[in-house]
Amino acid sequence: MTKKRSLTLLLAAWMLTGSLASCGEAPAVSSDDPASSGDIAGSAAEEAVPEETEPADPLAHLPVQDYEGYDFHFLIRNFPDWIDDMVAEEMTGEVVNDAVFRRNTETAERYNITISHELSSNSNYETDAKASILAGDDTYDLVVPHGRCAHIYANEGLVLDWNQLEYVDLTQGYWDADAVRSFTLPGGLFAMTGDISYQSVGACNAMLFNKNYFDEYQFEYPYETVKEGAWTFDMFASMVEGYSRDLDGDGKLGDGDIYGYGTFHWIGPVQAFYSSGSRVVDNTDGSYTFNVYNERSISMFERYFAMYDSANVWKVPLTEQQNGATAQMFRKGGMLFADLNVTEVLALRDMDHEFGILPWPKYDESSEYLSNVDAGVNLFVVPITNSDPARTSLILETLCILGREYVIPSYYDVALKTRDSRDEESAAMLDIIAANRVFDLGYYNESFGGSYASHFAEIATSGSREFASWYQQKEKAAAKLLDRIVKTYEERANG
Repeated sequence: MTKKRSLTLLLAAWMLTGSLASCGEAPAVSSDDPASSGDIAGSAAEEAVPEETEPADPLAHLPVQDYEGYDFHFLIRNFPDWIDDMVAEEMTGEVVNDAVFRRNTETAERYNITISHELSSNSNYETDAKASILAGDDTYDLVVPHGRCAHIYANEGLVLDWNQLEYVDLTQGYWDADAVRSFTLPGGLFAMTGDISYQSVGACNAMLFNKNYFDEYQFEYPYETVKEGAWTFDMFASMVEGYSRDLDGDGKLGDGDIYGYGTFHWIGPVQAFYSSGSRVVDNTDGSYTFNVYNERSISMFERYFAMYDSANVWKVPLTEQQNGATAQMFRKGGMLFADLNVTEVLALRDMDHEFGILPWPKYDESSEYLSNVDAGVNLFVVPITNSDPARTSLILETLCILGREYVIPSYYDVALKTRDSRDEESAAMLDIIAANRVFDLGYYNESFGGSYASHFAEIATSGSREFASWYQQKEKAAAKLLDRIVKTYEERANG
């Protein structure tokens, strides 16, 4: 029996039990074990032993410069998740830390520089470098702020165009192609990310599932269904509806029961919007248009919020502003599915139950798996006061290449480790997630997105489910702001 077929039967079985199944024994469902045979015809021939060769130097195309001990100094947010992305003071034996240390050390040694950092005034949303830039000081070679704050610097004309950074090759896969396309504005590209930051993967939205609950029903995990392109939102929603379990028999779901799905309003609702293929702002050949309200976003809105507002979904209380609560609930076995940022998976390695990682489900089978990258991610901007952009570009390109070589593989290795083993099947799922990252200009740059910038997340917390009226009420003001900010960039570009 194929995994796709098994999941189809799973839906049928769960739907028959009802949305709030009792705590009785799970229905027994048999599944065929495909017989495996495979006699190897003929005698085995000795494999040729390949000649050992030195691995190619990934930096061979870059010049080796001696910057005579120059201190490359950057500003970064004062929170461990963001600091650890770029800073490792020493080797500790922790895999990702040591990969970051190796990347930074090799870069520093190659160019005879030191790399130092300064912490911002808070852990999240700040623009501390503005004062020094406006004063004309070259205090910072680089600023690593919140994604939305990066665009505040850009909107005010305080950062350089990445296309003018001599040694940065934005056509290479270690720089994110969707960020290049989406963030390109009149006059240039003013904020970037890629393999220079493992958080460019860590801030992606992913769907986790509890393997133990799948095992109870003797059903295959959805990995093959994902690969076949059949992991759709409708399939997911049917599972959520059919699985929730009222263990204490009081007729409702609460503490100690099992929900079909758990989420946070900055994760699930936001990802639902992007899985429809929509964007707050479509950036096409220099044309910037809203794509918030369309046939697919309307359909996803209706389907997602029908599920979201049901008793089968656990939601982080509005009084809590961090998605960590979802991870905690998932860790204790409180739900079948949970959507989280990939980086939160690292906190689940001591979870009693086994779990797997999936991309968020597709809009339909003809669509793509799309993974929003949370706007809180580290973005990188180069101040206009930078005293040597060529030097900075060489350092950035090197950090990004070595990030691809050392840091991203190490991050994968850690993210995929569960309590008992490395989940190799989830590795392919992470590849799909990382390959389909979404950087929506209108979500990251609030001057472009205006009052649409938070789209479904805002609607999720508003209590209203009137999508059409929500869109229409904001349309005039949002369009006016978009027109003004585009003109600002155009005027700046034209001198």
